[in-house]
Amino acid sequence: MKNPFRKATEAPDAVPPSPLARAGWQPTHRHKKGGLYRLISFGTDEATRTPVAIYDDQFGTVWVRAAAEFEQVERFAPLDPSDPI
Repeated sequence: MKNPFRKATEAPDAVPPSPLARAGWQPTHRHKKGGLYRLISFGTDEATRTPVAIYDDQFGTVWVRAAAEFEQVERFAPLDPSDPI
């Protein structure tokens, strides 16, 4: 099935950007490998009923991870809003 959101310059398997990615995007966490992410919300995995973290990156990719993993400070360190990025 053809992806109606794909631009002609994108690879055929490119994921369309999230509508949540927009001007003014501000990261809330830094990953241990250096990437910046914004926590959107916490939720519940439908199949297992375990808590999950829903977050995105500056490119608009939305990620879901077990909340316990996201809350590990050595993995995702919260950013102080007053600190420059």
